[in-house]
Amino acid sequence: MTKVILGDYVLDTSSNLLFSGDTELEAEPKVLELLAYLYWHRDRYISLQELHGHVWAGRVVSDTAVRGTIKKLRNLLNDADIAEPRYIKSLSKRGYKLICHVTDFASVPMADAIISPGSIAESGMLQVSGGYAEALKQPDIVAIRPGKFLFLALLLFSGAVVIWFALQWQQDTPLFDEPLVSGQFIPTIAGEKRGLAVSPDGSFLAFIGRQNQSEPWQIYLMNRQTRDIRLLPVATQQPSRLVFDDNQSLLVVDLVAGNSAIYRLQLDETMQLVSEAVVAGFPLISHLGPATEKGDWLINAADDVQSAVKLYRWHAGSDELQLLQARSSAIEHIYRSVYSPSGRWLASAVIINGVEFWLEVQDAQSKRTVYTERTAGRINRLEWFGEESLITLDKQGLVLVELASNSQQVIMEHGEAEIEDFSLVESGQRLLLLRNEYLSEPVFQELLLGSEISLKRLVNVPHGVRMLNYAETEQWYFGVVQQQNNRMLVKYNQLSGSKEVLYSTDQNIEFLEHHPEQSALLLQVGQQLMVLNLKNNSVELVSSSQSYLDGHAGFSLDGNSVYFGQLIAGVWELHQFDRASQRSRQRVQGYRSVRETPEGFIAATDRGTLYQLDHQFRQPKSLGYSINAEFISRWYVKQQKLIWSDFDFVSTWLNQLDLVSGEFHQSRFPYEKMWPRFAINQNGSHVLVYSLGSRTTNLNDVDLSVYITK
Repeated sequence: MTKVILGDYVLDTSSNLLFSGDTELEAEPKVLELLAYLYWHRDRYISLQELHGHVWAGRVVSDTAVRGTIKKLRNLLNDADIAEPRYIKSLSKRGYKLICHVTDFASVPMADAIISPGSIAESGMLQVSGGYAEALKQPDIVAIRPGKFLFLALLLFSGAVVIWFALQWQQDTPLFDEPLVSGQFIPTIAGEKRGLAVSPDGSFLAFIGRQNQSEPWQIYLMNRQTRDIRLLPVATQQPSRLVFDDNQSLLVVDLVAGNSAIYRLQLDETMQLVSEAVVAGFPLISHLGPATEKGDWLINAADDVQSAVKLYRWHAGSDELQLLQARSSAIEHIYRSVYSPSGRWLASAVIINGVEFWLEVQDAQSKRTVYTERTAGRINRLEWFGEESLITLDKQGLVLVELASNSQQVIMEHGEAEIEDFSLVESGQRLLLLRNEYLSEPVFQELLLGSEISLKRLVNVPHGVRMLNYAETEQWYFGVVQQQNNRMLVKYNQLSGSKEVLYSTDQNIEFLEHHPEQSALLLQVGQQLMVLNLKNNSVELVSSSQSYLDGHAGFSLDGNSVYFGQLIAGVWELHQFDRASQRSRQRVQGYRSVRETPEGFIAATDRGTLYQLDHQFRQPKSLGYSINAEFISRWYVKQQKLIWSDFDFVSTWLNQLDLVSGEFHQSRFPYEKMWPRFAINQNGSHVLVYSLGSRTTNLNDVDLSVYITK
């Protein structure tokens, strides 16, 4: 069954049954059919005429009868106060809209069968193979997936769920009734949308969409004149980018970490799908765009799991691949590149050290850099606006970059409805714009670990909480909350609702670990690693180096030290910070993160491969497993058990390895149902996981001259 939480009720959309707690509510079928229709189209107001045509299709009833059914539904939901509705809002000349918070009723999958290390060795899967595709085809086999480039993929996945999460940090987004941007609203499918592409003749618009998180992302084609929409049934798993090759050929980037591919969709004269084929593949593809010659394409991609993202020219006809640009450093990535209309200029978005974002423009012939500027954040979209200007999409909104004056200007802010994507049409005179409206808050679940994973409870949190961790007692939690531009670390009581602000900053906060005996919290704030000492309300600065920090620092067993990894001159080094002396020293090279155990240490290499070390960081012994080393993943050692998460944007895996018996359990979740960042209690029996909230995306056709004169 497909269940969703509507405020205080649960609706089973497969059978149109409504529950309050465990009790099924009695109602006329037409009342529940009306509720289901309002749910499926909750992104907009529904007129009386539309209700006549859909809920009462084939029957002739009066407006009074329809209004009577609406009144029965309001009574059923205890929502009789029309002046202050909690579920159904009515607006004169617009209709009716479901306004309550909506959350997927997340189901928790059972753990896969126990797989012993011996059986894995027999299958030849003990060592790291980099086989993301094999893991997807055989989910019951222990998937040991190196993930160095996933950090970059998180930053690059334009329109992916991970972008949704990043944008949530920028502001708290309330519900609103109408699009907040001036321009024409274009009705499309309900739900989420991303990845706009317009055919060369301007007749058709392609986009990626899904009605809810339970459905896969699919590709749709809209006739811009008739507004007819059709589904293109293709085999992609995570389509992230669409580009028309010609009016009847569409290229699709399928972003699956470790196994990304470019598909060609061939359409006939009626724009029906005739064929699809994989025409290129990389471990990671961040962007695809046309080059200067017909049949040539620019591809920003990583050619193996250890390399940076580079810029290639790909000739589709001959399948010839030419390297155009690459950086000498492994932590500098050219993740998005676009030629100007004449081909004279080449604009590129660059990530340096994982935290610096730059826009660069070069003369395509001489390779001379004519413009370079640090941007406010990752560039999600980059398009030329004429020959001397660009429009970019970053965390500020739409930004106009003018090369002649060497200036930047925000021409459209995100506002309450965050901008997901845009495309310039009609020679840059108009703008097709996707904006997100958030319909529900994320949900935190507490899971009970074991041979079978089970749901213990849902955890109620204040509005705006995006990270949660266990405190000393069962009802207390540490959380990270955003209010406007401030991030706050709070201590929160689930029963009383009280919260205490422990730390406030304008930078991102990553909660890494809590040491109860020391009353100490380990945080990464921006690029600084610090300990928050709750005994004396002091901050201990562990590292503020500009060298790249690994995102998996941890306390020693006694809490008197912090172990952390730094990438220095291209080599990972493990350092130990002594809290008493406030000094750090290097302990060993070749590892990026470590966890202390009574027998010594478990350490992870740059690829995430795990080794057991003695107390002097010597005598390495391979465990035969790898963790995902990306910053949104987590790994812990609790009570002689290793627990870690892995992901590929399609699925998230929660892994458990008993370090004594060698028993291994792996559970697979839909990516949206379990964000890879999770928290664990002190004895390793429970974890807190995060499910993404739902949203809908509106499409608008905007006159760009309202915002810019050129």
